[in-house]
Amino acid sequence: MTIALDIDGTITGMDHLIPDCVASYFQELYRQGWQFVFLTGRTFSFAQVTLNKLGFPYLLALNNGADLLEMPQKKGVCHAYLDYTIIPILDELYRGYENYFVVYEGYKRGNCAYFRSDRFSAEMSDYFKEVQALSTEVWKGVDSFEIFSHSTFPLVKCIGSQEMLEGFDQKLRTLKGIATAVIADPISCRYHLMLITHVEANKGRAIRTFVRRFLLGSPLIAGGNDNNDIPLLKEGDIRIAMDGSPEDLRKLANILAPPADKMGIIDGLREAIKQT
Repeated sequence: MTIALDIDGTITGMDHLIPDCVASYFQELYRQGWQFVFLTGRTFSFAQVTLNKLGFPYLLALNNGADLLEMPQKKGVCHAYLDYTIIPILDELYRGYENYFVVYEGYKRGNCAYFRSDRFSAEMSDYFKEVQALSTEVWKGVDSFEIFSHSTFPLVKCIGSQEMLEGFDQKLRTLKGIATAVIADPISCRYHLMLITHVEANKGRAIRTFVRRFLLGSPLIAGGNDNNDIPLLKEGDIRIAMDGSPEDLRKLANILAPPADKMGIIDGLREAIKQT
């Protein structure tokens, strides 16, 4: 019996932490024999702060499925990383757009987020400070991304309006070897995010890998709240979408749960377990 859940906007409150009652309910389900998988578009440092209330083993997918870990050992299961050659291509395609993108290192390399400080507005710099305050993630301004020229990395994140990012996403559809997802920014209602990963890095592939490697039992209950959770819900036997989720996600769901700030995942899981 397996429960696979997104983190931001699915199990967290307004402070981006798991409420005590949600953590206690997860603990009760674990004692009943449910296995847990958590999947996020964020880095290890963010997930570690968010999930530190959990006192049981779980599996964790980071960077939208680019890094898979066994917790609490922090043992790597597998990863799917982008090659540096994507950066000059993105740089060329980004011409004419406001602001720029952020490149993330994997958890084994320090969870650093690198950005071109000369390409972002003062308003965006203030936003970066908001993000940094939520985890131990290190943000570094650089003059260029040449530091990645001989390495790979898990994630590129573009920040902007929904309209701008959806337009940019159309440009990227011609590129091979990558996957993209445009989602609402869980930290600021001013922005949307586009996550760019290796084509084999998404939450659906992540849960399939975990099921195969760890012989996870069925039924599989899957829950999420945004577009990057669509591949995850497609893998579920019972599918939970949080209230306020995009229409494409809600169409996949068997259960529409109350929003995360009302601890709706508890109601969603209770209903899902009734259906098993």
